[in-house]
Amino acid sequence: MAGHSDNRPVTLTHPLSPRWLERPDGYRHFESAYFVGHGKETFDRCAEELLHWEVKIRSGFDIEVNVDAVHVGSADTVSRAAGAESTADVDARAGSGRPPRVEPGQEPTIRVRLGPFRLPEPSRVIDVVDTEDRCGFTYGTKPGHPITGEESFILIRTADDRVFLVLRSVSRAGQGIWRLGEPFVRLAQIVYRRRYGRALRS
Repeated sequence: MAGHSDNRPVTLTHPLSPRWLERPDGYRHFESAYFVGHGKETFDRCAEELLHWEVKIRSGFDIEVNVDAVHVGSADTVSRAAGAESTADVDARAGSGRPPRVEPGQEPTIRVRLGPFRLPEPSRVIDVVDTEDRCGFTYGTKPGHPITGEESFILIRTADDRVFLVLRSVSRAGQGIWRLGEPFVRLAQIVYRRRYGRALRS
């Protein structure tokens, strides 16, 4: 279950595997591929966007990353509201006006927009994949998240030069009060997965 190298972290969604065969018991499993486009230029553009959280941002989430926690060199928290232009101060700290590049060990606070409310989804990045034809990241949930589980966003370029975003996740009801809201959470997962599938298209 540890993937393709002894040095890689253990994940449940196996982001490096072309086929997801080992699926853990006790979770709901989800896997789907969404067509993004053709060619290396599309792959490279989408890889850069994916590895800066744009799939989440464009799907209606705010992302906050403590860059000091991943040794980027600043104790500031960089944030960006979904769909909003970042401020000059954030530009100066982040360089590109968006959250820092995804790194293993990051513990971002992901906030989903629900009308005037922001629901926090504490998470930790488990693994990052960045190869010539496959890139993406996997994060797991932390206490306080509406679900317990893991999610992977994997961009792949096939032999015939098509580019897909592959989503893989394992999930079950969160702890405490979140168990009571599981039907709502499952409906929200369906909605946001559709948004993820459209997020990288030109």
